Amino acid sequence: MAQIRDVARRAGVSPATVSRAFSDPAKLSKDTLARVLAAATDLKYKPSSLAQLFREKRTNTVLVMVPDIANVFFARVVSGIERGAVESKLNLVVSDTGDDMDIERVGIEMVQTYRADGLIQLGERPLNELLPNEEHAQIPFVQAISADPRGAYPTVGIDDRSSSAMMARHLIAQGHRRIGVIAGLQNRLVTQERLKGIKDAIADAGLDFDDTIVEYAPYSMGGGEQAAQRLLSRARHLTALFCMSDEIAIGAIRAAHDLGYDLPGDLSISGFDNIEFGKYCTPPLTTVMQPAEKIGEVAMALMSDMLTGQDMPVVHEMLPTELVIRSSVQNICGE
Repeated sequence: MAQIRDVARRAGVSPATVSRAFSDPAKLSKDTLARVLAAATDLKYKPSSLAQLFREKRTNTVLVMVPDIANVFFARVVSGIERGAVESKLNLVVSDTGDDMDIERVGIEMVQTYRADGLIQLGERPLNELLPNEEHAQIPFVQAISADPRGAYPTVGIDDRSSSAMMARHLIAQGHRRIGVIAGLQNRLVTQERLKGIKDAIADAGLDFDDTIVEYAPYSMGGGEQAAQRLLSRARHLTALFCMSDEIAIGAIRAAHDLGYDLPGDLSISGFDNIEFGKYCTPPLTTVMQPAEKIGEVAMALMSDMLTGQDMPVVHEMLPTELVIRSSVQNICGE
């Protein structure tokens, strides 16, 4: 493979002049530039992309920080981000952070040291926790899924509170009054917002909310199974479970079957996310569809706009959700 010195020798110029021909050609005379380019063509020389990176301080790479890549919903969001990256001719580096602040701070450092051009955060931790002098940080940052819409950077997600209320109202409309909740991790913003939505719907129906029939768990099938076992073992009077994710709901279905429940005859179970597995549960899962791939596409579009230097206001995108009705929730109004 031809080196820069080979082109310089063929064109009769210095290696520095060859470098300038590719980094700042306007500084060369037309004759010199023509000779360098002709020599490069003859020798099939291509300038070092690494050298170009150090000159431009651009990698055309976006880092995506994911708190749990094994979670199906997160994986679908990453799929949408990847689709947008292809359209924008950008590369992706995906980091499974395990929701660890130290790992997320390494991601911030990657952007600060020009190893990535921008960062899409799928976790809840905002920029000002990762980088206290946020107002001085000139790094492209987009937060997706569960994000504070008051931040000083672009965000994209759904209205967790109103979407949760929509599902709770559906359960109430089906005659359910004794509704248990299997929530996610208690300290998560998404958990708190969805719990507010459930309480909104219950209050609107003139009912009282019972804090003793809430169990908290990781957003996973295993977490849902264990939380459902605890809740159903002490609260056999429940007619429905509101689960804050489909993975939690799938685990809860397993636990209910193991405890001898007939589903949905004895117990209705609802989820949230509309992951593919929900269609194939027994019974198929009633859930809230949040547009995972679209969230990823919008997040990448916002990032692409930032990286192209567009003068844009801070955007907080709220995407619509839909109720997906299947057979895991039974109407008991006649009982």
